[in-house]
Amino acid sequence: MDGAGIFRKLLALNLDFKEFDWLENQDLSDFELLISVVLTQNTNWNNVLKALNNLRNSKISSLEQINKMQSQDLALLIKPSGFYNTKAKRLKDLVEAILNKYNDLENFKENVSREWLLKIKGLGFESVDSILNYLCKREILVVDSYTHRLALFLGYEFESYEELREFFESGIESEQDNLCKILNKSCQLYELYQIFHALIIAFGKIAFKGKKLSFEGEKLIQILKEE
Repeated sequence: MDGAGIFRKLLALNLDFKEFDWLENQDLSDFELLISVVLTQNTNWNNVLKALNNLRNSKISSLEQINKMQSQDLALLIKPSGFYNTKAKRLKDLVEAILNKYNDLENFKENVSREWLLKIKGLGFESVDSILNYLCKREILVVDSYTHRLALFLGYEFESYEELREFFESGIESEQDNLCKILNKSCQLYELYQIFHALIIAFGKIAFKGKKLSFEGEKLIQILKEE
């Protein structure tokens, strides 16, 4: 089974995946999508939304505003996301690097490379690929701890993030038309990767209990393993 096969099987489970705030056509701005990638590290999404709401209420909506803020003022606003002093520094470093290299967010979205982002302190593979896929609309799948656990319970083991990502991406481009038909919508490849990631998260929330399978998860994994 390749990534496209897992995609199809997850779709058949009728998981609730369409309401995630960071998906295409939801209400997060480009600025908020970028900021949320740092805020979501080591916390849950509800805490990220609280931090984003604080920024909205303070009328902070641009890289330039973040760049001019004192770190302690930014830390106070993003406090709900946890590790707020560290995240404030990471955000300011990221924003400063973007403005110095690309001048503005639009130019950054158009021209940034994965290699450049991976050199930014505090951004790992998952964070970088989230920026590339969700903000820059690049054709790259974000894989996370849920993806890793899903692979293990399906009987696959990978030595690196890149191997895991490449496996879950496998077959999706060639099956793009068929997957779009199942979804009953036309979508570009980057959007299919967004949907796949959302499906895996929706599955993980039901199926995983820590590092183990929930009772429901045991039944669902058997369904995914069926030929």
